[in-house]
Amino acid sequence: MPGFDVLRPRQGGDIQRLRARLGPAARAPPTYPMKEAVLDQTIAIKRATRENIDAIAHIVASNRDDQGLFQKSASSIADVLAEFLVARLSDGTIVGCAALHRDQADLAEMYSVAVLPQAQGRGVGRALIEACLDRARRDGIRTLWLATMRTEFFARHGFVSGSKWSLSLRVLRRKLRMVFEQPASRWLGTLFGRHTFMWRHL
Repeated sequence: MPGFDVLRPRQGGDIQRLRARLGPAARAPPTYPMKEAVLDQTIAIKRATRENIDAIAHIVASNRDDQGLFQKSASSIADVLAEFLVARLSDGTIVGCAALHRDQADLAEMYSVAVLPQAQGRGVGRALIEACLDRARRDGIRTLWLATMRTEFFARHGFVSGSKWSLSLRVLRRKLRMVFEQPASRWLGTLFGRHTFMWRHL
């Protein structure tokens, strides 16, 4: 997929509030060093690089309470790194991620849409979704799908609920394999209907 830079202007008040909320809490645990966030008027959405792998894993792990977000190890992220975008502050701090997996020539899954808890509610997720939509259009994708428990959030971005059986068996088998890569405590809820499949036509 082609690389790109998308700069999202932010309102001054939001930036100040986000700076205050991030503060020292944006520092990662000792095993994952991260600089203290210093924000200006932009958040950049960038293609992920190998230097971002630990940051993406940290963001996903920070949202482990979201039962609809599949957890991913650093090694599994590295295997599909080309699918990931990251939201990066001007000082280099990574505060969000999202990914696209191409299932067919014109069909792709959006997954791993996650933002550091301290940075949520400030438009980072919206910027990531918009960048995914732009990337999909550039690559000739006509339809995006996702499985989520956050239906209201994705509905605000034009996704509508639909049947998982609209997907091919090959795609469903791939998703099923991902289910069993999750902690066992999540299997039943994922397999028996807690996730809603949603679609957006581009």
